[in-house]
Amino acid sequence: MNDFKFKSNILHVEKVSIKNLIKKFGTPFYCYSANTIIKKFNEFKKHFGNSNAIICYAVKANPNIAILKILSKLGCGAEVVSIGELLRTLKAGIPNNKIVFSGVGKTYEELEYAIKKNILQINFESFEELELILKISKKLKKKVNLGLRINPNVNAKTHSKITTGTKNDKFGLDIKTAEKIYKNYNNNPSVKTMGLSIHIGSQITNITPFVKAFSKIKKLIKKMKKNKIIINNLDLGGGIGIRYNKERTISIASYAKKVLSISKQLKCNIILEPGRILVAESGILVSKILYIKKNTKNNFAIIDAGMNDLMRPALYNSEHSIETIIQKRKGSKKNYTVVGPICETTDTFIKKHSINKLKMNDLIFFKNVGAYGASMSSTYNSRPMIPEIMVYKKHFGIVRNKENVIKQIAKEKIPNWILKIKS
Repeated sequence: MNDFKFKSNILHVEKVSIKNLIKKFGTPFYCYSANTIIKKFNEFKKHFGNSNAIICYAVKANPNIAILKILSKLGCGAEVVSIGELLRTLKAGIPNNKIVFSGVGKTYEELEYAIKKNILQINFESFEELELILKISKKLKKKVNLGLRINPNVNAKTHSKITTGTKNDKFGLDIKTAEKIYKNYNNNPSVKTMGLSIHIGSQITNITPFVKAFSKIKKLIKKMKKNKIIINNLDLGGGIGIRYNKERTISIASYAKKVLSISKQLKCNIILEPGRILVAESGILVSKILYIKKNTKNNFAIIDAGMNDLMRPALYNSEHSIETIIQKRKGSKKNYTVVGPICETTDTFIKKHSINKLKMNDLIFFKNVGAYGASMSSTYNSRPMIPEIMVYKKHFGIVRNKENVIKQIAKEKIPNWILKIKS
């Protein structure tokens, strides 16, 4: 977090004081460093040199249009999983020939729109989806670029809820089924190209699962080649993890070496879908201590951000490091269980976390929440969606406004027949 530093004991994002942002916008809010995103993308890209790799940011990690615009200006493509994400990427200026549409449950309307927009590739995940795509393509008289998503049955050794490449997961097709589809549909008049796609999970911190999956893919492509079926486009997905606390992480250089090796051997165009690794470290969540409550087992620090704002700890049992906005060099440390205001026991961010003694109205921040933080937030307990703020050098601005609960209610309707119900 080089762009998040303490100056005169106060946290700054690039050249902007977080304390000043709190005075202006209140708490809680997300804050992103544009410079971190730029550096992370350039760092990732440099390891692939002058190769033919197309980098398509996994939009689900953080779909904020300001982030998409930054990546667009850097020449990045996008991997989307809904028509909403597709519309966002196009509005942000990402070219349609750099957009990949993935996802296990695309609707007719989504597929039709994607085909009309002539995007780089649609990754299909079932025989029925393929048939629907071909039906739409024929109706529109358009040829389509496809990627058949393989499920290689490789355990990514990550959290069970973000593993996507085993037989127990809903994603992709097994290799035998894939072989049949290539043989029967590769020369279909509605198919422009039939590539291959794979994605085995998220927050992967060991390169071995990638190597195992790549090995299976390599065997399949070589087998197809013997049957005179040439696979030109190979989408290797994403999934590289980051260090939230003390996890071991994958060297991008080592990962790139494996990717470039398979690209050279198979003579394929490579598509990559990094998400978390590009944006996670760019974001913090700023919050305030509402109350300190003690019992015989815990010191509870109750904050004004809830699990509706940051879902990852409740959903994945993940832990984000927490620090105070004003650095305290002196004083004893205490263990706090940091919790939010939501009426759920699972609204717990971290248990018995050692930090300088806290009191009411102290300001804290969560690290590394740029991915799957704001993107997974909700209005549970009728709480407003919190603002998102972007900083670049000395500049800052809101990139998502705080929601208004009155406007939330205005979306809801009471039919006339309900008014006629009698007690």
